[in-house]
Amino acid sequence: MLYWICWTGFWVFTHLVCRLHVHGREHVPKTGALLVVPNHLSWYDPFLLGLAIPRRVWFFTKSEIFRWPLVGKICQWTGQISVARGESDRSALEKALVCLHEGKALVIFPEGTVERQEKMIPAQTGAAMVALRTGVPILPIAHVGSRKVLRTWRSWFPRVDIYIGEPYVPSLPAGMSRKAGLREVTQDMMLRVAAMLPSECRGVYADDVLNPQGELMDKG
Repeated sequence: MLYWICWTGFWVFTHLVCRLHVHGREHVPKTGALLVVPNHLSWYDPFLLGLAIPRRVWFFTKSEIFRWPLVGKICQWTGQISVARGESDRSALEKALVCLHEGKALVIFPEGTVERQEKMIPAQTGAAMVALRTGVPILPIAHVGSRKVLRTWRSWFPRVDIYIGEPYVPSLPAGMSRKAGLREVTQDMMLRVAAMLPSECRGVYADDVLNPQGELMDKG
């Protein structure tokens, strides 16, 4: 109940501070375990994604946020998962696995931190490891414009576009070590996100492009 009360409040507030446009909501499975993997541009991203995804979602949330006034309490009361950035947080991983085994939708930002230049940066392999251990579908999401939300009065009411891709189930490539396979699955995941972004926002994933079927295109 608290989650949906907060959701309503953030829906009203968000539509007062930006123009939110969501594309591809029909790709979101209504039920069942789901691992959502978006790019990361702003501290406001979780609120925007919570509004964009038409079902209850849980977030991998950096532990510092749990110490913020009010916001930290909301994270605690709504059952978000605290994770220590830059460390091997086994407790957070176990909670993530339990969350997915219970059929919930979990959001993990593979890049792990906000990119100030609004370009993608190299992702960590944690999300891929969770996906492979649970066998749940991955839902790639790309968004642009969120970094301008609540930045300055001059950038008030910016347009934010969220693109929701089609879910897919990854698999460990045959003949690869687990470490190399995790990197390969992570690369594929992020290329699916990058394919939905303008070319100038793809950052380190700009050199490769996937077609709508998730296949690497020959740029030559």
